[in-house]
Amino acid sequence: MGARIIVVDDDPLVGELSSSLLRDAGHDVQLIDDSFKALEVIKASPPAVAILDILMPGLDGMTLCHRIKSDPATKDVRVVMVSGKAFHADRKRAADYGAELFIEKPYNVDTFAQQVGDLIGGQAPAPAAPAPEAKLGPQSPQDAPDAKLHMTVWGCRSLSPFQGGEASKYGRQTACVSVETSRDLLIFDAGTGIGPLGREIVKSGKHKELWVFLTHFHQDHFEGLADFAPAYQPGYKLNICGANDPDQALQERIQRIFETAPPELGALQAELQLFEMLEETYEIIPGVQVSPFFANHPGTTLAFVIELEGRRFAYSPDSEIYGEQGTALQDYDERLSRLIQGADLLVHDARYLDSDYQTRKNNGHSSWANAVALAGRSKVKNLVLFHHDDAYPDAVLDRIETDAQKLAEQKGFQMRVVMAREALKMGV
Repeated sequence: MGARIIVVDDDPLVGELSSSLLRDAGHDVQLIDDSFKALEVIKASPPAVAILDILMPGLDGMTLCHRIKSDPATKDVRVVMVSGKAFHADRKRAADYGAELFIEKPYNVDTFAQQVGDLIGGQAPAPAAPAPEAKLGPQSPQDAPDAKLHMTVWGCRSLSPFQGGEASKYGRQTACVSVETSRDLLIFDAGTGIGPLGREIVKSGKHKELWVFLTHFHQDHFEGLADFAPAYQPGYKLNICGANDPDQALQERIQRIFETAPPELGALQAELQLFEMLEETYEIIPGVQVSPFFANHPGTTLAFVIELEGRRFAYSPDSEIYGEQGTALQDYDERLSRLIQGADLLVHDARYLDSDYQTRKNNGHSSWANAVALAGRSKVKNLVLFHHDDAYPDAVLDRIETDAQKLAEQKGFQMRVVMAREALKMGV
């Protein structure tokens, strides 16, 4: 006799396929494309199995799994994660949160229903082996005369065991980008680059209310926050936006960062306000729409699209694009393309040479060629290649920029392509 199963997936292609395969196997299946609604349904009438995608609007699948397994009323629901986001860290977290099975997209349609059936029958299959873990400069062209937003790069390097020490015209600071509008200053990520930015903010005295958007809590994206000078000055208001992680709430992480800051920095004096963000559209700044979305990278990772006065800026520094190796069931490329469509300026992960990407797949970072191809197809006007591998010397980065510009021209993309470097400025 079949079991009651709830499939939660916002991708109609995969959701309908999974549901159809399970119905053909004799199960009672309900497909829900809204994760908040799914949680309500599961609480009201717990099914035998909940099949969850990870990258979904609203509650991501990992958080949904955690809530299901943390609630005494639903803890016995068996959870199957079905996702193309199958990094080692995500497989481990899913298991830690209580998921009984992880099936990577694209899955085998001939065995999918049987895998779920074995789980229902109490014969949980052995977990799949996790993928192995991976072991100031020139400025840009002048701002457009009618630019509504002005971007500056303060740090664009990755954190790696290499930690190159030689001078580089691209800089050695980790991720931080600022976007200035006619009224506001928006800051994306808080790698070591936020240190010099903070000192410049205090020196100029122009902006007293600041917005910091954190993509995630890997070290190279928040390691500089404790060194952010405005936090220790009276008269500043610091708004920090990011995602709650099932392991630790945003408030707990930020509190710990400032509690463990070096004593010589002094006490926190700025007014501090935190905003937990989901995959929704917010207007927390008047006239500025902020749309976070979950990126294809290990852990709970956000990217952002900002819209104001007819301009669109997208920031996606840690994001693995599959390119030609993607399939219809690995929907991240298509989804990302919809979100960044027509962006005036895109800052995107382009960490690897194509040759290096072949041996470093499924680590959550893209090759420069895949980034260029997807941005071009998405009608992006300006692309900034970001998150340079720390092991690459300037000669390699120079070659990437040249080859990326040639590829864009060969493909007929009406798109300017530049490599990120500290002090790079662009206006759109």
